[in-house]
Parts: sequence; structure tokens; C-alpha cells
Amino acid sequence: MGSVLLLEWFVVPPLENNTYLLVDESSRKAAIIDPALGSDVLLSKAQELGAQIIYILNTHGHPDHICDNGRIKEASGAKLCIHELDAYRLLQPLSKDSLLLPTVDVLFKGGEILQIGSLKVEVIHTPGHTEGSCCFYLAEEGVIFTGDTLFAGSIGRVDLPGADPAAMLRSLKRLFTLPKNVKVYPGHGSLTTIEDECWMIESSYIEKLLS
Repeated sequence: MGSVLLLEWFVVPPLENNTYLLVDESSRKAAIIDPALGSDVLLSKAQELGAQIIYILNTHGHPDHICDNGRIKEASGAKLCIHELDAYRLLQPLSKDSLLLPTVDVLFKGGEILQIGSLKVEVIHTPGHTEGSCCFYLAEEGVIFTGDTLFAGSIGRVDLPGADPAAMLRSLKRLFTLPKNVKVYPGHGSLTTIEDECWMIESSYIEKLLS
């Protein structure tokens, strides 16, 4: 019997971040992708589903995506994970009142496979928006979580510290080699698919945008 993914999706103010709770139906092991300021709804839903959060997965280290890392880690004991090139961002207090700087437990290099019960999550290093931006791909379920790398109809900004337009182009070209029917769950905005965004490459939109 294959794995069954239970996916809960929340949109969190003030920047309309998407945050995700992934639960393996059989084992009730779970992971959170980019908590943002969603600790209350995420922890409540995990409790409702009887899920044990074992990983907090950061697609990158920008403050709007990582705000509640500490709260969720403290409440659940989950391992906090981020790419090694973005780990330094987690060492910067989010505000003058921010005293809780959670320890990073797992530093990605890219290519790792995380086991969440029977779910297998591949870490794909996709630099461009930041040095250590990552996407999380569940091949068997046909879904990928792209953070601020790929959105419905657009791509992540490359004019911020640590961004790299050339790296972004390489990362996007890599994503567009995935099966066309893979569902894309981005860091902001609506669900899309790899097929629905291939026009960017086919029309040279990305090259023009990043040139």
C-alpha cells in the first residue's frame, strides 16, 4: 500500500504567505513547510489530525517565511531544517523583542531525501531568490513546494541581498524538467502546475525578465 498525503494549506497575514502541513495518513508523521506567522492554526490542525510534527522545512530564510519556526519547534520538538547557505538568516533576530532563535538541526546541501512516515520528500537546491533557496518535491504524490522560486504566472524576486538572476534561471530550467502534471504549491499565491508555467521558458520570458 502506497503513502497517502494529507495536505493542509493556510494563507497567513500580513504578507499572505502560504504555509503547509504535510501529514502521512498511515503513520501521522508530519512536516510543516514555511511556518510564517501560522503557528496557531498549524499546531491546532496538527492536534486535530493527531499528527506528530517531526520536521520544520524552510524553503529559504526570509523573515516572512520563518517567523514562527521557534514557536513550532518549542511546541512540537520538530527538527528545524534549511539549506546551509541560508542558515545564517536564521541567526538574525526578527525584531528587537525577538529572543527565541531556534537551533537549526538539519543543514541541507540539496539532493537529500527526507522520510516522513511513508512519504519521501526530495530537497532540490534552487538558488536565485536567495543563495540557499530550496524546493521540496514529493515525486510519488506529484507535488512540489517552491517557496519564492516559482509562482503561478511569475517568479521570485532577484533584486534582494543574496539573489542571483543567473542562478534563478538555472533553477527554473531545472524545475521545468519535472513531469508536466506536477502540482506547484508556491510561497505566495495560488496553486499551479509545471505545465501551466512552461510558457515562461518556451516564450523566453524568464531570460528577458532576468537580462
